[in-house]
Amino acid sequence: MKKLASKATIVPRILPRGRHNLDPDLVAASQRQRLLEAMTGLVAEKGYGAVTIGDIVRRAGTAKRTFYDHFTDKLQCFLAALDVITDTLVASGRMTFSVSGGVRERCEYSLRGYLALLVSMPDTAKVFYLEAIAAGPEAVTRRNDVQLKFARHIVAMSRSVEGKGHELTELHALGVVGAIHQLIYAHLHAHGPDSLLEISDDVVDLAVAFLTIKFPPKHRRRRAAR
Repeated sequence: MKKLASKATIVPRILPRGRHNLDPDLVAASQRQRLLEAMTGLVAEKGYGAVTIGDIVRRAGTAKRTFYDHFTDKLQCFLAALDVITDTLVASGRMTFSVSGGVRERCEYSLRGYLALLVSMPDTAKVFYLEAIAAGPEAVTRRNDVQLKFARHIVAMSRSVEGKGHELTELHALGVVGAIHQLIYAHLHAHGPDSLLEISDDVVDLAVAFLTIKFPPKHRRRRAAR
C-alpha cells in the first residue's frame, strides 16, 4: 500500500471523474477517509454484524477493489475506524482534564465537556460505547486502552488537586472510569446520544465523590487483608 498523505495536507472529499492530475497519495487518502466514515455511519445505524463490505463501498462511493487496496476485511476497516474514534476521545480527555481548579470545578468542566463532545458526534458515541464489543477482542482491547488512558488522566488530576497525601492508583481510577462509562452506555442504549447531557450531574457527582475519598495507605490495606 502506498504511503498516505500527511494529516497537514487537505484531503479532497470528492474526487473528479475520469482522468485527473491529483497526487495518488491524496486519492488514496480520500478513499480511505470515505471508507472509514462510511463504516462508522453504517455501524451506528445498523450495528456491526449487519454491515457488509458492499454497504461500505456503496456509502463511500468506491469500488470493492478499492476497499481491498486499503483493508483485508470488514474487521480491519472497523478497527481502523475505531482507532480514529479513540484518538479523538483520548485527545479530548487530555485537553479537558488538564484544566486548573478544585475537584468539582475540574470534574464539571472535563466531564460535561466530554458528554457534550459525544452529543456532537452521535455516530462516534454509538460505535465506541455500543458496537465495539460486538466486533470481537481486538476492538474490546482498543476500548479498554481508552479507559486506561482516561484513568491516567484522573490520577494526574487527583495528584495535582490533592497533593501527596491522596493515594490514588490507576486501579482505583479505572473503577470510576468503568462506572462512568457504564452510566454512558446505559443511557445510550436506552435513549440514544442526544440527551447524554441529562446525566451530567450524576456523572460529575460520582467522579467528585471518588476523587475526594481518602484511601488508606497501602500498608494499612495489606494488614487489614491479612
